Amino acid sequence: MSYPNFLDLKFLPVKEAEAVILPIPYEATTTYGAGTREAPEAILAASRQLELWDAEEGWDPSAAVRLATASPLTPEVSGPQAMLDKIRKTVQPLVAQGKVVLALGGEHTITLALVQAMQTKYPDLNIVVLDAHADLRESYDGCKFSHACINRRLYELGRPLTLLGVRSYSQEESQLIKVAPRLKVFPAWELHTAEGWAQAKAHLQGLMGPVYLSMDADVFDPGILPGVGTPEPGGLGYAQVLELLRTVTQRGPVVGLDLVELTPLPGQRVSEFTAARVLYKALGYLYISRRP
Repeated sequence: MSYPNFLDLKFLPVKEAEAVILPIPYEATTTYGAGTREAPEAILAASRQLELWDAEEGWDPSAAVRLATASPLTPEVSGPQAMLDKIRKTVQPLVAQGKVVLALGGEHTITLALVQAMQTKYPDLNIVVLDAHADLRESYDGCKFSHACINRRLYELGRPLTLLGVRSYSQEESQLIKVAPRLKVFPAWELHTAEGWAQAKAHLQGLMGPVYLSMDADVFDPGILPGVGTPEPGGLGYAQVLELLRTVTQRGPVVGLDLVELTPLPGQRVSEFTAARVLYKALGYLYISRRP
């Protein structure tokens, strides 16, 4: 299996890179619209159409960062646990070498293994998730490793967890949000107010230590990025998401990130192109100190 290199850049071996795009086309527990396994290839293909010059920031991040696109991880068919083990074993050596991993899903379940791999080097990790759904259920359809439970599994890792852009959760999840001491949730309807937006930014600026950032594509309003499995109206705009990314990267090190849950739509390119742009913008923010 071979995918295009991110941004159509010249091939660079992973061992020579400082940042690695890791495609993970895994899909096993999606519950509504299917197709997120096709997202990594679609996003990488769309990235070939991006301008390398970031007009907003006035530089070319790709020229300043040794960036490799790794071979995609072949999905394990024996179950979610086997796939999570495979991701951990792949990512942990990269983290130990000080590389920044930018993973492309695939369903949100992959984030658990990515964060666990990061914790081996960064035990004081903060976890920040942009998501339309709380995903805090104990289990879903009898599966604890469903994509609908990912943030519950992340919370159980014992580190502070921040959710931004949420606009759908169950009564069970609502009760947990009220009492969980290490959990901070900023619903989308609060982020659409000046006061709520200021509070969210202040919270992100106050995080101490390294951050892992997970971006579920459905955090965007579906009018901006329609290609997701479970679209929710009332989402964040493109500029809002970029401002959150800027805020969290400016406050300290973001040691890894992922972009998950995109579902390419036949006859449309806006979703994968927007995702590719967001990923490139995030890369630029991570290394903005190198801007000439």
